Amino acid sequence: MNIKALKEQSPFILFLPFLVLYIFYVLRFHTDAMEGDEARYIQFAQNLLHGFYSPPYPKIDLINGPGYPILLVPFVALKLPLISITLFNAVLHYLSIVLLYRSVLLITDSIKKSLIVSVCWGSYFLAWQEMPCTMTETVTLFLISLFSFLLLRIFKEANKPVPYNQLILAGFILGFLILTKVIFAYAVVFLLVITTLIYLLNKASSAYKYLLYVIVAAMITISPYLIYTYHLTGKVFYLSSEGGKVLYWMTSTNENEYGDWNNNYFTANCKEGGSFCNADLIRKNHEEDIQRINNTKTVLETDSLFKAMAVRNIKAHPVKYVKNWFANIGRLLFGFPASYYFQSPTTLVRIYINSLLLIGMLYSLFLTILNWKNMPPQILFLVALILLYLFDSSLVSAYPRQFTVIVPAVLIWMVYVIGGTIKINWSLKTTKES
Repeated sequence: MNIKALKEQSPFILFLPFLVLYIFYVLRFHTDAMEGDEARYIQFAQNLLHGFYSPPYPKIDLINGPGYPILLVPFVALKLPLISITLFNAVLHYLSIVLLYRSVLLITDSIKKSLIVSVCWGSYFLAWQEMPCTMTETVTLFLISLFSFLLLRIFKEANKPVPYNQLILAGFILGFLILTKVIFAYAVVFLLVITTLIYLLNKASSAYKYLLYVIVAAMITISPYLIYTYHLTGKVFYLSSEGGKVLYWMTSTNENEYGDWNNNYFTANCKEGGSFCNADLIRKNHEEDIQRINNTKTVLETDSLFKAMAVRNIKAHPVKYVKNWFANIGRLLFGFPASYYFQSPTTLVRIYINSLLLIGMLYSLFLTILNWKNMPPQILFLVALILLYLFDSSLVSAYPRQFTVIVPAVLIWMVYVIGGTIKINWSLKTTKES
C-alpha cells in the first residue's frame, strides 16, 4: 500500500468506485411502484410547492418533519422521474464515505486507518437497503456524516478562535438533521441542558461555549417548524403526530408480542401476493383499541388517544414494557424478534455483521467511561448524541434502519477510542531466529 500516493490522492477520486457501485445498485433495485412512506414524502413536497406543509385543522398531518420533503421540492417542481431521487441517494451515500474518511483523518492523522474505516463503511451493505427508495435514511446518514466532520473540524486546532460561520453551519446541519429525523430533537434538548450546566461550572473552557453555539444554531434552525406546529396544534415543541402510535405498539401487553409496530389494519407484515400474513393474530389482541382510534375525528385526537393507551399499558404492565424494550434493542440492531412472524435466514447476516459493531460499541463505551475526564469535548458530544439517539429510539417501536444511519458516527467514536488501545501489525516479518 503506497501511503504517500494515497495522501496525494483526493478522496473524491479515491472512492469513486463506490459511487459507480451505488449507481448500479440503484438502477438494479429501484422501482417506481412507491411503497410504505415513499408516497407521503412526495405529497409533502407537493404541499410545500403549494405554500403549505400540513393541511389545516381538522386534517392536520405532521407524521414526519419537513427536512426530507424540502430536499424533494426541486425534484417534484421539475417533475423529474423518481429514479433521479434515488440516484441522488447514491451520490449522498458516496459523499458520506468521503466525509468519514476526512473525519477519521482529523482525529488520527493516519491515511491507513482512514482508508480502512471508510472502505468498511462503504461496504456496509446493510445501509444500502433504502438507497433505491424515496426514504429519509440515506439523507440522514449523510447529514450525520457531515455534522460529525464539521464538529471535528471546529476543534481541530486547539486554542484558536473558531469562525462563527463554521459554528452556524454545524448548527444548521444538526437542525436540519432534526427536521429530517425528529427523534434527534430530544437528544439535542438534553445535550443543551447538560452542555449549559458544564459551561456554567467551567467558564474557562471555550470548547463548551462553542458547543452551545452549535446547539443554539440548531434550535434556531428548527424554530420556524416549531412555531408552525404550535400555530396548527396549540402544542409546544410538537414535532410529529406519529409518536403516540409507535409508543402504543411498543407497549403491547400480550405475552406473544414483542412491541413491534403495525398499522391500523394490522397488515404491516403482509405483502401483496405473499403466502404469509399475521394480521388475524394481531387483530385479536388490538381490535378493540384500534376501533376506538378509528372513531376519532382528527390526527391530534388519534395521537393523544394512542399516547393515553400506551401510558395505561405501561402502568398496568411495567415488566412487559421492559421485556418489549429489550426485544426492541434486538430489532434495532438485528431486525429480530417480530411478533408472529417467520424469520428469514437473511436475518443471520445482519446478526453476524452488527454483532461486531455491538461488541466494538460496548468496548468503546467501557473505555469512554474509564477515560471520560481526558476525552475531548467534541468526542464526548458525539458519543452523547449517539447514545441518546439510540436510547430514545429504543423506547418506541424501532427498525434496523434507525441504527444503520448512525453507524458513521459510531465508527468515528470507535476509531478514536479503540485506535488508541489496540495496535495491529498487518505485515509478517521474517527474522533469522524464526
